[in-house]
Amino acid sequence: MENVGDNAFCVVLDWATRAYWGAVQPVFAAPPMVDLPRETTGMSARWHGAGGTTGRAGSLLSKAALLSRSSMLVFGGGSVFRDMGPLSEKKLFALFSRFSGHPMAAVGVSVGPFLSAAAERRLLEVLRRIDVIGVRDAASAEVLRRSGYPGLLISAGDLAGLLPEALGEPVPPRRPRPAPGVRARLGVTLLGVDYEAAAPEVRRREDALVEGVRALVLKEPVDVTVFVFNTHPEHGDEQVSERLRAAVSDHCDVRVVTARDGVRACWDEMKRCDLGLHMRLHGAIFAYLAGVPFALVPYQKKCDDFLDEIEQPPSLRLGRVPEDPAEVTRVLAGMLTGDQVPGLPREDFAERARWNFTRAPWALSAAPGPTPG
Repeated sequence: MENVGDNAFCVVLDWATRAYWGAVQPVFAAPPMVDLPRETTGMSARWHGAGGTTGRAGSLLSKAALLSRSSMLVFGGGSVFRDMGPLSEKKLFALFSRFSGHPMAAVGVSVGPFLSAAAERRLLEVLRRIDVIGVRDAASAEVLRRSGYPGLLISAGDLAGLLPEALGEPVPPRRPRPAPGVRARLGVTLLGVDYEAAAPEVRRREDALVEGVRALVLKEPVDVTVFVFNTHPEHGDEQVSERLRAAVSDHCDVRVVTARDGVRACWDEMKRCDLGLHMRLHGAIFAYLAGVPFALVPYQKKCDDFLDEIEQPPSLRLGRVPEDPAEVTRVLAGMLTGDQVPGLPREDFAERARWNFTRAPWALSAAPGPTPG
């Protein structure tokens, strides 16, 4: 869906399934992307995310063709188990696994909160047929335990924790505070569409974030990198990101990096930032892994779960709907002089992500360890 977070899952899975499970040819039900060889992405962009009866049928048939030459099916990362209609592809996947005898796994996923009672019923039916589920948060593990999930449940972490290793790098050193007289760089991800908030609430939050950043660059020697983590024409972030760029472009140096540039490009630019303000969860995760102090606006519960997991200091937290630009400016300005960091070491976060693979029954006995620094 033209989303850096989703594409990062693919980058990690391509590396990790080879390294930890001995996969020979991982193939993704995804259209071509910058960061992976063409032969690993098995769907035409024509069908991926297509709407209407014809589009949905084409997408389903395309995925069925991929299944026909697979020996295992993996759901990799994200909030894929929140909603499910009566004709969902997940039912096709479960039936394929059942009749083929090929294993089915899910790694680094969230389960719930379900969008309806019907979706919960359908999803739990599919989930019970999955042999191994690695979840990225404690809330998802509890949902599965309460449901009587019969397979192997692994309490693990978000797949993006392995992104540096998947790119052949160690976890980078923590970003030092900018020296006096040196301009700092603020990295920002905004959210174009929030399906769980009313329009007036979305606008108030957007105003506060844009005006808060603008006030910061007028007050402090700060430049800005705008990360557009989702470039999808319907679900993406380009419009609000352009609003931010226009608001600060006359007052500081502005760079723009998008999902079209690829996961590695976004990761490399995140490492050049000195502080961050994020609405996209994986914008915050990239900043955390890069050792960059950041604030995450928790527009969904998954954001709060992440902040709790890494033990984010209270001084770096913002509310779900910041309405006062001055509060946004104050939190960001505090990062320029403060030294508070999340309590969870980033290496521990990466290790939890690794458990998705090393604790699965088909893990290789001689799997690699973390990339040395």
